[in-house]
Amino acid sequence: MTVSFKDALKFAGITIIACCAVLVCNMFLNYDIDLRAIDGAVDDQMRTLYDALLLNNKVVCGVAGGCLVLTSVVMLVFYIGQYVQSHSERFGILKALGYGDFRVSLGCAVFGICVFVGTVVGTAISWAIMPSFYRAQNDGGMLPEVVMKFHAVLPICLIILPTVIFSALSVGIAWFKLRQPALALIKGIRREKVKKLKQKQSDRPFLREMGLNVLNEKKLLAFFIAFGSFCFSAMTQMGLSMRNYASDMMGYMILVIGLVLAATSLWLAFTTVVNGNAKKIAMLKVCGYDLKESGVAVLGLYHIPACIGFMVGVVYQYGLLNIMINIVFSSFDDVPHYSFDWAVFGICLAIFVVAYEALNLIYTLLIAKTPVKSIMSE
Repeated sequence: MTVSFKDALKFAGITIIACCAVLVCNMFLNYDIDLRAIDGAVDDQMRTLYDALLLNNKVVCGVAGGCLVLTSVVMLVFYIGQYVQSHSERFGILKALGYGDFRVSLGCAVFGICVFVGTVVGTAISWAIMPSFYRAQNDGGMLPEVVMKFHAVLPICLIILPTVIFSALSVGIAWFKLRQPALALIKGIRREKVKKLKQKQSDRPFLREMGLNVLNEKKLLAFFIAFGSFCFSAMTQMGLSMRNYASDMMGYMILVIGLVLAATSLWLAFTTVVNGNAKKIAMLKVCGYDLKESGVAVLGLYHIPACIGFMVGVVYQYGLLNIMINIVFSSFDDVPHYSFDWAVFGICLAIFVVAYEALNLIYTLLIAKTPVKSIMSE
């Protein structure tokens, strides 16, 4: 399996996301197991606080860990499809030489290796942080001391199991996409439903019409840019908001992990979108259009799915935190009521706009500096 620099960037992104997911889950699941070990020493006066801590662990694992796992799965499925499509000629040649679909698909097990590396690194980082985390949780002195212990079930569930599942998923998706004749793969033909094109006149300017066609032809890229924006919106706002409902260390940790996840998701999404449309920008450049016109024509309409994804992330994180805090924690008097934080929304929106436009400009400039011959030969 040949790995290009672009592929390596995608593998690195999946590794980072897997690392973040396991870091959060390992820390809080380990603490949850150790916390349950002191159940017999908790009297009736400490029971409310004890139950609140247990519930808090479930919320953090469910909210942060769940988002990270979902992001990992979506990105893995997307990038396997992209990899098979971009290397269809090589896969077709292998099939023409007599290799079976399953044997060719085994090369995509490298995605499982990325998950393995990420989970191992995430587990190591969590164990480096956990002593400080346990000390911070024990500082109140209201509960018996929680002693950090190693639990063999966690590495099995958080390292071995995800690696096996994601490796099998990678091979399975690749096998499904490679069930085509070798000649079709060599020519880069994809199995798609043939739609009759309606011939109609349009009064739109050429560049605007081209932008609409690009967005319509690459619906999967539009979804992915929306998903990256969703991750950015949901995780940054969730991280900032949860600082008010957890310990300072826990709040900052969730915020940092959320920012890393959001930045990685948006970066991968935008990289995929730009690379997928590089040839169109290059052709516009050959036809005499300037850099601004080319960038706006091909990439400009991706602002629409980006904005939709951001707003869906706003609604998602508000609904999730509202349910978890105002409903799940409603029986605890010490937990403040959660309401939509407009200040946090404004900060995240400003960061998102600046980051998105900066990525747009940077990648457009990179494409402009890349020789047209180099882009068209890929």
